[in-house]
Amino acid sequence: MAITASQRNPCTTILSNGDRSVRDQIWRVGDRYSNEWHVQHLIEPRSVVPESVMPGYAFLKDTPLNVTDVTMELKANLAVGVPYAEQMLENAKADLMTQADPNADASGVEERYPKAKIGDFDGNPTVVTEMDALVAYLQMLGTLVDFSTYDDAAGYR
Repeated sequence: MAITASQRNPCTTILSNGDRSVRDQIWRVGDRYSNEWHVQHLIEPRSVVPESVMPGYAFLKDTPLNVTDVTMELKANLAVGVPYAEQMLENAKADLMTQADPNADASGVEERYPKAKIGDFDGNPTVVTEMDALVAYLQMLGTLVDFSTYDDAAGYR
């Protein structure tokens, strides 16, 4: 769930190829809203944004996160240039599960991913769900970029 500035994610690709207004609204959403706000927005979007046309994704809260081989996914990203260190690969699954457990010792995760968000993201610390993963991802969006040096016109493709 922790990401670095140079990593690409399918969600990022969709956002950067989609409607610019939607991308601009979500691109810098990290740290702007609480985990609870994100969960409510994903369950029933119009309850927090009345004009929203986004569908609800309540099922994410009831869907356990499937992490059968996250290490292989990181290795695939490494093969295309994402700069993962060997320790990140060795600890991938444990880091992912630790990141969503507010009672776990997260010192290793924080060392490998200094800006990672740690905690229970969906309000249910007993299981790591798809909602945990998505909220953790949303909480990172825009937090790894120094926008004071970013030129929006030059960055538009």
